[in-house]
Amino acid sequence: MTTTDDPGRPADTVRAGAPDDGYRVLVRPRRSLLLTGFVSIALAMIPLFGVLYWFGAEHDSWIPVAIVHAVTIAAAVLVLVRQLSVFSAVTDDELIGRGIFSPLIRVPLSRIAAVDLVETYVGQAPDTATQLLVRDAGGGRLFRMRGNFYRPGDLQRIAAALPVPGRIATEPIPLGEFFRAYPGSAYWFENRPVLRVVVFVVALLVALGVGAWVMTILGMPIGFDA
Repeated sequence: MTTTDDPGRPADTVRAGAPDDGYRVLVRPRRSLLLTGFVSIALAMIPLFGVLYWFGAEHDSWIPVAIVHAVTIAAAVLVLVRQLSVFSAVTDDELIGRGIFSPLIRVPLSRIAAVDLVETYVGQAPDTATQLLVRDAGGGRLFRMRGNFYRPGDLQRIAAALPVPGRIATEPIPLGEFFRAYPGSAYWFENRPVLRVVVFVVALLVALGVGAWVMTILGMPIGFDA
């Protein structure tokens, strides 16, 4: 894999944030992600809770269903609201960012030694997503952004506002190769197949447990008769 130096940082790539925020560049994830998340949650809940409400009404025990439904909606709303707080920005002194499940990160611009923009393949699809990786003098990850969550050009605007010229990879590479080429760039939940399996199994067991609890309260039979 080869890289080329960023040919320049045009002034029009740096856009101002709100008048009083002090950001030279401010980008947020695509709002369409919120709509997609809302629709996905609604499509998953409507048939499931529709059946549970119908059965609960038939047996005069719909209150437990309403409690579980309210908790599920509250959790979904919290995630969606948290998504609204996600952003990345550059000030005169810092690179700042907040993820949906991570706290606010502040990186002094003086610590930045390398900035890389790399196109990576997402799964088996032919489409690519830009990875912005900011590292210190020791090669450690200071900051990373994934382009599939942002509008085209947003990562390039962040890179252009940093004090170190960005290096642009000339050829797209698979995501696994990206992690090997840039050690330490992966988040804790990435590039770990075993962890994904464990999370899936735990989520499945929790879902089954909640389902069994609701069915027990409603007097629904669990299991099959021999």
